[in-house]
Formats: sequence, C-alpha cells, structure tokens
Amino acid sequence: MDILTAGINDIEELAAVEIESKQQSLAEVIEPFEIDHDSRLYRWRTYFRAESPQTSKPERVVFKAVLEGKLIGYIAGHLTTRYNKDAEIQSFYVLKQHQRKGIGKLLLSKFTEWLETRQAKSLCVGIAENNLYKAFYLKHGGQFLNEHWIVWDDIKHIDKALL
Repeated sequence: MDILTAGINDIEELAAVEIESKQQSLAEVIEPFEIDHDSRLYRWRTYFRAESPQTSKPERVVFKAVLEGKLIGYIAGHLTTRYNKDAEIQSFYVLKQHQRKGIGKLLLSKFTEWLETRQAKSLCVGIAENNLYKAFYLKHGGQFLNEHWIVWDDIKHIDKALL
C-alpha cells in the first residue's frame, strides 16, 4: 500500500470512496445530499480550488491510500482560522473492508507531518454527534470542544498516540 498526494484528477475516486464509506459505515447518520455523486464532485472541485470551507486558508492537502492501484482511503485537510486552530481535517475516510489495518493511522501521521512543515500546532475536526468514528480521534489524543468538534491544542499529542 502507498500513501500518495491526491490531486484534482482524483476527484472521481475521492467522491466514490467517500460515498461508499458513508453508505457502509454511517448509513444511519447521513443525509441524502451527503452521498449524492454530483454534490460530492462539486464539493471536491471547490475544495481543490481553495474556495471552501470559508474559514480555510489556501494551503491544503489530500493524501490517498492506494492498494493495488485502487484508492481505498484518504485524508483531506487545510490550514484554517476555525476555533482559533491552525488546521482542520476536512474529510477522512477508509473503506470499511480496509479499516482496522493501520491505514487510518498512516494517513493521519502523513497529515500531521504535512502540518508540522507548515508550523501548524493545533487541529480541529467536525464530527456528527452520533458518529462512531469519533472514538478514532479521541484514541489519538483529540478532546471534545463541543458535541460536534474535536480538537488538539498540540498536534504532538497525535504523534505520541500514533506510536
């Protein structure tokens, strides 16, 4: 498996992984627009053009996990001003059949390395209240800011939790 930087040419695959992952793992908590193919493509185009989200800065990255030529997961994030944090995880999915194999840890580690090269020290991620995957963030040093946001005031806590 390889962790590579994704680009605009990966939008179709990123959207497909996002939709499939949501359908497999989050079916009870998602709204129809969250798995609408055209909506996801539009969202990815605006993200790569640095047009969204509003609190984001232009610096952003998407790392993709590729196994035998197929995209099986990704993490997307950017520098931000949201909640006075330096960075934000925009989107993070690993296909269900590839979960619990360390791929999420590898993607998160690659993203924190990218953040450190940009002198980012803090991080936030939005998450639905009933999303079971919040446990992943908490396991890796995140703390609740409120019921919809998990934060790290110091991303070095992520690195320690990844060991």
